[in-house]
Amino acid sequence: MKKRIVLMMLVAISLAGACKKDENGAGKGGVAINNENSAKGLFSKMNNLWKVTLRPTLAKTPQLYTNTILNGTSGTATVNGEYSTTRSSSSSSTRSSSTVDVTVTFKDFEADGLTINGTLRFFDYSNSRTACSSSGCASSNHTDLDYQSKNSSGGSLGPVSVQFEYSGQNYKDAVTMDINKYDNAHWAIIIINSAGETINTSY
Repeated sequence: MKKRIVLMMLVAISLAGACKKDENGAGKGGVAINNENSAKGLFSKMNNLWKVTLRPTLAKTPQLYTNTILNGTSGTATVNGEYSTTRSSSSSSTRSSSTVDVTVTFKDFEADGLTINGTLRFFDYSNSRTACSSSGCASSNHTDLDYQSKNSSGGSLGPVSVQFEYSGQNYKDAVTMDINKYDNAHWAIIIINSAGETINTSY
């Protein structure tokens, strides 16, 4: 009888722990994003979401986006913002730039194994310049790429719920993010998870 009571208590404690994890946005279907490896996994999924799924659709023709609906494998993404380009040239140089600055609200949106709910800002700027002289031509390029939980004024967009698999592990959490590409090659990654823990890493 005593063994049965102890077993029932252990089951109750286990169920209570599972419920607590679910309230934090983690637990059911995955573990929390709470270390560098999981943060880099989220970065990988976000980078792929932008470069493979969203940008090719949004960066075709310069335009304003007002509540434009995109479909994923499942779910929807509502886009507001702008894609713009500029180009100038002279006898000795050519300069061109493009900017995608959009806020995207995801609803059960799924792409490449990532399921996401919530709102994020994507800022993608590139600038290229070619200058020529009697000795030849030289080119330079600059890029700036951000995936942020803040709008263009710095206001919070709140956390997004994400679920994905990375390196054989399922992750599920509610996070805010500040992922920024700098010096054309490297990334700074700051993630705050549902428990309030900050993961700061680079790639």
